[in-house]
Amino acid sequence: MASRNLDIGFIGIGVLGRGLSLALVERGYRVAGAHSRSEASARWLADRIPGCDVYASAQALSDASGLVFITTPDSAIEDVTRSVNWRHGQGVVHCYGGASIELLKSAAEQGAMTGAFHPFQTFAGLASPEEAAARLSGVTFAVDGEGWIGGYLHSIAEDLDGHSVSISGEDRPLYHAAAVFGCGYLVALLKTAVSLWETMGFSPEQAIQALMPLSSATLGNVAREGLLPSATGPAIRGDVSTLRSHLEALFQRSPELVSLYGDLARASLPLAVGHGLGPSQLTAIEELVDHYIGIE
Repeated sequence: MASRNLDIGFIGIGVLGRGLSLALVERGYRVAGAHSRSEASARWLADRIPGCDVYASAQALSDASGLVFITTPDSAIEDVTRSVNWRHGQGVVHCYGGASIELLKSAAEQGAMTGAFHPFQTFAGLASPEEAAARLSGVTFAVDGEGWIGGYLHSIAEDLDGHSVSISGEDRPLYHAAAVFGCGYLVALLKTAVSLWETMGFSPEQAIQALMPLSSATLGNVAREGLLPSATGPAIRGDVSTLRSHLEALFQRSPELVSLYGDLARASLPLAVGHGLGPSQLTAIEELVDHYIGIE
């Protein structure tokens, strides 16, 4: 369990900054300072956390904090870090999933202990920072850190009822890409399904109403049973006739989706092998996809 006596400050009070700070306070940590480009955002946080002060500059916030979380937009982290004179032994942490602690190099050069703490979670669609705090419970955190900060961040993940993993600097872009596949691109994929319902004359609302039970059940199956038992569809079954009908319909009415459908059919083939699909069936699917993508 990490020490609760450390004064923690936040630079950047957006959705993550608000949610993480409130979650830490709920677990007994002392969030003592907030700084944001918008003073109103920092004041919002200070009004809700007893003993949390608003600081007019990142430097003033740093001077008053033993540990600083930089929860600004990702593109601003390095500039913020360079703008501050850090203390030897002080903790400085960013929350960007796609970058290593090298992003905080200027702080490390001044003797600060640098770390990275990224929740593998989305904060889209939240109505309040309290909801963001709740959404942190039980998630995976990618943690890295020098000196005392590494162990401290692992303890924070445990205290948030989550679990931590160590991701090397060179693997961070892959880790972040996995998050995009599992979240942002999942929405993009659902958008393609919605667009097909629209092609048939239905509204987006009707499409979502139809899709959500199906998609939710699929994710529930994956959580309970794993990927292989949850995989279904014509590519998994080796049903070339159905695949051909899908590709032909897409080619005629939504040709912009042919390549995506074909690529996803190919991506399904390793799962199809797990379901017993043989070499001849795999070849037939590959040839069918190549044919339709070739005539786009």
